[in-house]
Amino acid sequence: MRQLQAPIYFYCDPREGVPEGDKLQHCLICLAEGFRELGIPFFSNTNYWQESPEQEYLIRHNPNINPDDCSVVIFTNNWYTVNLPLPKNLFHPNRKYLTVYIDGEDGDRTYIDRPEFRQFDFILRNHYNKHLHYGKNFYPWPFGLTYRILQELDKVPNFQDRDRHLLINYRHWATNTHSVRQITGSQVIPSLEKILPVHHYVDNEKPTDTYHHHHWKQSGGRHYPNYYKRLKDSAACAAFGGFFVPSWFKNPGSFGSRFGKRVFTKLKLKSNTVVQWDSWRLWESLAAGCVTFHLDFEKYGFSLPTMPKNWQHYIGIDLDNIQESVDRIAAQPEILEEIATAGRRWALENYSPVPIAIAFLQTIGYSDLLSESASSYQQSLGN
Repeated sequence: MRQLQAPIYFYCDPREGVPEGDKLQHCLICLAEGFRELGIPFFSNTNYWQESPEQEYLIRHNPNINPDDCSVVIFTNNWYTVNLPLPKNLFHPNRKYLTVYIDGEDGDRTYIDRPEFRQFDFILRNHYNKHLHYGKNFYPWPFGLTYRILQELDKVPNFQDRDRHLLINYRHWATNTHSVRQITGSQVIPSLEKILPVHHYVDNEKPTDTYHHHHWKQSGGRHYPNYYKRLKDSAACAAFGGFFVPSWFKNPGSFGSRFGKRVFTKLKLKSNTVVQWDSWRLWESLAAGCVTFHLDFEKYGFSLPTMPKNWQHYIGIDLDNIQESVDRIAAQPEILEEIATAGRRWALENYSPVPIAIAFLQTIGYSDLLSESASSYQQSLGN
């Protein structure tokens, strides 16, 4: 175990003159909010993220602090999505800091063959699938929940007071190419609709309130107060997403895997391996106390630092036996409330900012930093 003796340094997206939403770095926000609660100092190459229009930036630049003054240096995939060059001498031989890259890439780029990525000490991969082979320095990582989201979902109604329907709220439903949504839309939703009414609704009206408009801009049009209200009023929410890929190609960035993904999508084929499965909607629906529907995490290879349990924290559909899930819900209607309650508790206890910051420190070997503040937080969860 290492001892963190210096601050943490974030390399935030430094571009100027582009819309704020194009520079969204959700996973950095989660970590920074957690570090702040734990009393761990952090700095950045540039100021980033205001929690309200009146507040100072959450992640701040200090010209007197540079990476060599810090114990950990953190990047996100923004740097490679827009082809920003890495800072010079990032991996210099005398560095005392660990390098961590949070890979939130949606597409096929997994960086296995790029030499600079073999130099990162840790790559924390969103959408991680245990059926695929990444690199030795890759670890599963969540989208998780920020305080922006949690503030909207702080108080949720009792399950009995919700309208008993399944909400489908995909932002780009009309043009959606996700093969998982295509197949579940044609095979799963019609079966569920027989026992659980389905409401299709997409929120796309720009908020006019100053606070909400501010976050709408910062989040790239992902912040809608009406959407969060809709979640709280719904008994269940569909969080299906991702692409089926051939299970025989283990390198997700290989030509075979990428070509197979396109063929599977066009021909509406399925497999036991899904990429790009994580989403904000998954975490938002869990935190809202909805019954969250997705594919079975275990069967389709979804991987997280702490895994949810099917039929305890969410309902994971097995596409080879859809009717079994429908029959179980019909026979045990009371199970929906149990899953909704347990799912919300599981999400908040494991994937709100403080637990995510703790999981980060544990993953990179700084478990000994979990001092009084972290211990007190963990103890409070048991009370």
